[in-house]
Amino acid sequence: YAALHKKWLPLPYQRGDWKFFVIIVVCEPCLFFICETLGMMYTSASQGGVIAACLPILMGVAGWIFLKEKPNVQLMLGILLAVIGVAGASWFGSTSEAAPHPLLGNLFMFCSILASSLYAVFTRRLTQRYPVLAIAAIQSIGGALFFLPLNFFFPLPESIHASSVFSVLYLSIMVGLVAYCGFNYSLQQLTAGEVGLFSSLVPIATCLFAFILLGERLSLLQNLFMTMTIIGVIVAALPSRAGRA
Repeated sequence: YAALHKKWLPLPYQRGDWKFFVIIVVCEPCLFFICETLGMMYTSASQGGVIAACLPILMGVAGWIFLKEKPNVQLMLGILLAVIGVAGASWFGSTSEAAPHPLLGNLFMFCSILASSLYAVFTRRLTQRYPVLAIAAIQSIGGALFFLPLNFFFPLPESIHASSVFSVLYLSIMVGLVAYCGFNYSLQQLTAGEVGLFSSLVPIATCLFAFILLGERLSLLQNLFMTMTIIGVIVAALPSRAGRA
């Protein structure tokens, strides 16, 4: 972001917007990454991905509360299906090395997507007044100021593996820069509900890569409840796409 500072500075700040910037920084990256990291310590990547599928539904609820968007019948039905699906996937999640405490892990994952949905709603407002790169830069700077002091409370690893370095670099570049700029640009061009629709692809991609890279296996009941969650997301999100058309 420092190398790209000419693209987003000087910031066209408007009075009173500081509180919205504080909210989005607290929600994401701070709360989002803390809850997501804790969640993935206790649940599997597949279950975590299915819970992340509830993001467009929570965006709809957040839009109803903060943007006064009235929920429709399809949204309420989608919420019901998704809640049943997530509860079932959590209840039947087996305790294993990949998911030692699935209920606790899934709770943290739910908190992470709750923070992300609030981030999307308030970012939607800011994208109407600020460049998407500026919003992403402020997120990263705020996140760095929050997380750097925490390093003093945790011991450094005795050895650093190449795979760990690659993972950190991937998260920094692909998530911290590319993904957030792309997400913010989408919020600038589309409604929060329309952007949330595409996040329904998260559980599919997560389960696929968990199978390929981590060798995770799911029981039949988990697959059924995860399918119910995905159906709930589709039911809730499709009206938004139809309305756009």
